[in-house]
Amino acid sequence: MVTADEVQRSVRGTVDLLQQKQEALRSFDVSEAGFWRSFEAIWLTLPALTVSFVFAERRLVSNGVDIGLWMELALFLFVSFCHVVSFVALPVAMAFLARRLGLGWRYVPFVIVTNWVNVFSLSALSIPAVLMLLGWIPSGIAALTGLVLAVLLLRVQWFATKLTLGVSDSLAFTLVALGLCLSFVVGVFQSWVIG
Repeated sequence: MVTADEVQRSVRGTVDLLQQKQEALRSFDVSEAGFWRSFEAIWLTLPALTVSFVFAERRLVSNGVDIGLWMELALFLFVSFCHVVSFVALPVAMAFLARRLGLGWRYVPFVIVTNWVNVFSLSALSIPAVLMLLGWIPSGIAALTGLVLAVLLLRVQWFATKLTLGVSDSLAFTLVALGLCLSFVVGVFQSWVIG
């Protein structure tokens, strides 16, 4: 299981990546056990999942759908499924791409760091959404704050990709764009199903 110490070190590593420090990778456990624990860290994104669920539920209600207990459970399971697929989409895609790019030996550190950056990103991005849902900030401020955070976090992901894979700026950008596209596809699918 993921320990509090590993969470703390991984958050520190992500903050170091934000500051583009080359030594940031030292904070992450890049062992095989660390690889699997980085997937277990998805549990730390429960606040982000909850926010997604609340927005999905509000969308259904605004469309006139009567939400009973079973519908609520089905919706939660569906949103959870989409959340997990979005989290693992890039690591799965990179399992195929890494070999073709001659980067197979760098795959494990890439996935570990990417997963922890995603945990940090999802958690950070859920904060303005939660504040908006609580009525503490208006939706415009929440959207602007989310946009600024998203840009900063994409920069972190770009630097992490460049550092872990040892690739050029442009290839790192392309791989980050691939991750964004995969998440976008999952989001579109979720919106299409919910209606």
